[in-house]
Amino acid sequence: MEYYALTDIGKIREKNQDQAATAINLKDQVLGVVCDGMGGHKAGEIASHVVEEHVLTCFKANPPFIDDDEVKNWLMDTVLEAHQIVKRMANMQENTKGMGTTVAICVVSGNDAFLCHVGDSRIYLYDEEEITQMTKDHTLVNELIERGAITKEEGKNHRQKNVLMQAIGVEMDIVPSIQKVELNGKNILICSDGLFNSLEDQKILEIVKKEMDIKEKVHLLIEQANEHGGRDNIAAVLIEGGR
Repeated sequence: MEYYALTDIGKIREKNQDQAATAINLKDQVLGVVCDGMGGHKAGEIASHVVEEHVLTCFKANPPFIDDDEVKNWLMDTVLEAHQIVKRMANMQENTKGMGTTVAICVVSGNDAFLCHVGDSRIYLYDEEEITQMTKDHTLVNELIERGAITKEEGKNHRQKNVLMQAIGVEMDIVPSIQKVELNGKNILICSDGLFNSLEDQKILEIVKKEMDIKEKVHLLIEQANEHGGRDNIAAVLIEGGR
């Protein structure tokens, strides 16, 4: 299995508040994580870094998972712990008040992938033929789309498209979304909105199915997102092993 993570500041932002990382344990179970921080000053940068480090530390300290329930329980516990840690940190200083972050995590074990997210960072599955978004954005716009109040096309340019209904660290209860999927030869992309708001799904698929090294694919995704505006920080993780 191959995996690679990278972030980029983009062309406009003064700070990079995105985090992306991968890890592997003794049982060849692979972790991928993306966080997209929010908050003024350095607050978003701090929140995303704290959550990424917490997820990585917990994964490395945990024995390899032996069944589905262990993975799901670990994901839930780790994300809820991260939520409490960021909430406490946010209230310690004036310049960190209101800080928060999204998180999207994937744990690959054999043919199974366990997906967890809070916020609007996304996880996709892809192969040679298609790319499919597996997560549902925890956003106001997505709620409006699901209720039929607006169309998906209207949602793309909605003035409240960045309003999150759930995020790590903010003063609200969160309910992390967790699911298990069978890969059956498919590969995984985890990314922040800086990528999917810049590139259409078909453009992303065109890049990830190229016959090139996985690192080159991730660099090309970020390069293309910057060429199509680079208005936000960009984070991407690829996990491939299905070919």
